[in-house]
Amino acid sequence: MTIPGGGGSQGSKTAPPTPSLNQPGGVNVTVNIYRNVNVANPVPPATTPPAVQGVKGFLKPDMVLGRHAFTSNATLRWTHVLLLPLGVDIRDAYSSQAVAPVIGNADTVVLLDSTGKVSTPFLVVYVEVAARGTPGAHLRVYLDRFQPSSWPTDGL
Repeated sequence: MTIPGGGGSQGSKTAPPTPSLNQPGGVNVTVNIYRNVNVANPVPPATTPPAVQGVKGFLKPDMVLGRHAFTSNATLRWTHVLLLPLGVDIRDAYSSQAVAPVIGNADTVVLLDSTGKVSTPFLVVYVEVAARGTPGAHLRVYLDRFQPSSWPTDGL
């Protein structure tokens, strides 16, 4: 699959193979990834092409751990965890505990509903490699959910 590279001199990118993610549940969502979150209006305009389109992954709610994380840093709070294959170009704004993140630098992940329409945007809080060096290596992406673009929705 060829996906837009987000403009500039990057050109097009090829999506990584569809993941099995070696996780219980396998793949349960398809998302688009947009650069630079707009907190005031997190659903990107229809004219904005995603930086990475049609990425398959596994999304799970994680409100209990995400909102009650063992940290005083409010930027490290999340509502969901998204598992993606290695090689997906997804970016957070986290720098370190000593530096305030620039939230606008974080990507927006947009979950599509069952009809393929834009539904629910998420702020990318933090990205890490899980199971590094094993056949099951994947990205673990911590997300903070914005309001869905409309209610009711099955894109949660």
